[in-house]
Amino acid sequence: MRPYRTVFNRQVLNFVADADEDIFVEIERWVNRIERMPATPGDYTEEDEDHRELQVVVLQRVAITYWPDDAVREVRVVRIEANLEN
Repeated sequence: MRPYRTVFNRQVLNFVADADEDIFVEIERWVNRIERMPATPGDYTEEDEDHRELQVVVLQRVAITYWPDDAVREVRVVRIEANLEN
């Protein structure tokens, strides 16, 4: 079975490209986990303008908003924000 892959939109890609090494490593570890287990629920859910359920996972230094696109076996990351609490 073909594994899932992670897809970033332009805003997310820019965030990752500009991230310091610690944040980059944190995101990379999450990507490795979510590609193996794409159905993993986030810490809470949101709904986008298309009424799609988005998962939000809060890591140590970032919050990642995503949804698994099972039809094409991709995890679509739609937003990454710095976790300002840490």
